[in-house]
Amino acid sequence: MMKIIFLGSSFSIMWYIRHHKVVRRSYDKDQDTFRHYLLMIPCMILALFEHEKFTFKEVMWTFSSYLEAVAILPQLVLLQRTRNIDNLNGQYVFLLG
Repeated sequence: MMKIIFLGSSFSIMWYIRHHKVVRRSYDKDQDTFRHYLLMIPCMILALFEHEKFTFKEVMWTFSSYLEAVAILPQLVLLQRTRNIDNLNGQYVFLLG
C-alpha cells in the first residue's frame, strides 16, 4: 500500500511540474544541467553486485532503492545554482529528503 501511495504522489508531482501553469513557469532548463547518468550508472552497478537474489525483479528493486537514496542530489544542485527557493520547491526537497 505504501508503494502505491509513493508512486501516486510521485506521478502527481511530475504532472504538476509538467502541466500546472504556475509551477511550469518556475522551471529553468538552462540551469538544470545535472548529468543524471552520473547517479544512475553507479546505482545500477551497485545493484548488480549487492542484491539478495540475482533475479531481474530483485536487481531492479535494489537499483530503485539505491537511486531513491540519491535522487535528491539534482534538486539540491539546481537550488544551489539558482538561489531562488520558493515555498513549493523548499517543501518538495525537504519532503523528498
